[in-house]
Amino acid sequence: MLNKMINKIYSFLLVAIIAFSSCEKETRDLKEVEDDRINEYLQKNNLSFQKDTSGYYYQIITPGAEDKVAYSDAIFYLQDIKVLGGKQISNSSTLRTSSDTYSFTPNYLGYVTPSAFRESMKKLGKGGKIRIIVPSYLAFGKNGYGSLIAGNTILDATLEVIDGADQDEVEDNLLLRYANTLSDTYVRDTSGVYYSIINAGTGTEEIKTSSTIKAVYKGTLFNGVVFDESTASKPLEMSLSSLVPGWQYAVPKIKKGGKIKVLIPSYLAYGSSARNLIPAYSPLYFEIELLDVTN
Repeated sequence: MLNKMINKIYSFLLVAIIAFSSCEKETRDLKEVEDDRINEYLQKNNLSFQKDTSGYYYQIITPGAEDKVAYSDAIFYLQDIKVLGGKQISNSSTLRTSSDTYSFTPNYLGYVTPSAFRESMKKLGKGGKIRIIVPSYLAFGKNGYGSLIAGNTILDATLEVIDGADQDEVEDNLLLRYANTLSDTYVRDTSGVYYSIINAGTGTEEIKTSSTIKAVYKGTLFNGVVFDESTASKPLEMSLSSLVPGWQYAVPKIKKGGKIKVLIPSYLAYGSSARNLIPAYSPLYFEIELLDVTN
């Protein structure tokens, strides 16, 4: 009888210990769990990062100018955001990936979110670049970010503070950077447009802003995504004044029958407005063949 009672007590204690151990695992601090995940990822991929006192990890790729940016500074930056070890986060919202499209984000540094983004960019001068791995509690927490980022998501982001005193200079730097990756030679117009004349054309009709043009064209983002185009069987036919300002500066540089390639800064395209496949603040690349001109 006594042995049975002892066995029951032993069984009860064993179950209680197991339950207590399970409870300990379930209530383990989220910061510890995510910190372990980050360190496992770094070790697995042989990555050397420093840990900021707030909890995110960082690797300075390029420090940039000696003077570091401050909360009060208006900055223009590129961001490339991924789930740690997983998918790319791409959207036309403020969390779009923009490094591949050269679509930038303007803001005062002190207003940049999440907090780890602005704190990490404080380590940079203009022209600087940093990669950060951000635990969810310093990113978007348990609620995530709409349908784009699930709750408790660790982010892997690369941020670049673009060099330039203002938007015009920033965009000029981006266009020049992209032009240098292309095989054609580009000339900068005083408007800010970069262009390469492939064929000057043989027409004699003067091209004015009020002219109606007929053209075959292809418009792409700087990552090669085609956002719009026309064909010879169904060309664009429209007043030049109805098109984005970048076209109004570029098209008059050729004549009927001519071809031109054009890089247009966002302020001469759609600016802060996102349009279908075009994120806000996107520079654009056009190939244009001018079929006809009517005045």
